[in-house]
Amino acid sequence: MEYMVPPIILCVNGHNICDTCRPKIRQCPICRQQFLSTRNLALEKLARDVKYPCSYRKYGCEEFFVHSTVREHQHRCHHRPQTCPVPKVSNAQCNWTGIYDDIKIHLVQQHRGVCYEYIEREFRNMIILPDMIRYQFLFALNEVFYLRFQANNDTFYAVVQYVGPSENAAKYKYNIVFVNSDNTQGVAVMHLTRSFGENSDDIFKSGNCGKLHYDVVRRLGTKEGDLKFKIEILRGGE
Repeated sequence: MEYMVPPIILCVNGHNICDTCRPKIRQCPICRQQFLSTRNLALEKLARDVKYPCSYRKYGCEEFFVHSTVREHQHRCHHRPQTCPVPKVSNAQCNWTGIYDDIKIHLVQQHRGVCYEYIEREFRNMIILPDMIRYQFLFALNEVFYLRFQANNDTFYAVVQYVGPSENAAKYKYNIVFVNSDNTQGVAVMHLTRSFGENSDDIFKSGNCGKLHYDVVRRLGTKEGDLKFKIEILRGGE
């Protein structure tokens, strides 16, 4: 039920099937006869020249591509159906699917408790503990990001991941500033955002994130464990 793309072979009665479906079936689905090893070169030439609509056209994509580039586009198409990002980082169950542009609306409506409406240069507080995980979804620059703080053993990690096509992750960077309560001491970390498709633990192991000794952030916090911080999301060239 997909578009026919090269290589295309024939059955003994001349019906065509392409290499996408051929490995899945043993006989021609039209006449139930055997397939040949003969290729339909005329139809293959036509298939190379024709422009195919994106298979996500029913979700709003109006673009057309030759067969050699349509799959690449579909991999990063903003109209490609997405699943809710929350179950990936929590025990929550959510069966929502929709286009990328609707993820923010879904998060606000169904998962408001893990959403962070980004306000530039605004300081916020969080409680820090020796073994902790804090996460929120941020909305900035008309995009959706995932912020994660985690303390393991003696190390405090901070990472921002881009919720969208993985190839766009490197287009953004984040700057996180931690300060004490009276703004006399502080430390900042800056990194390119990582793709939400990556595992956070793998990012922490690679060091491609904010990475501080836990004592550093503990000394900046109050006696009650409140840590003051602000975050900036920037385009890569800014």
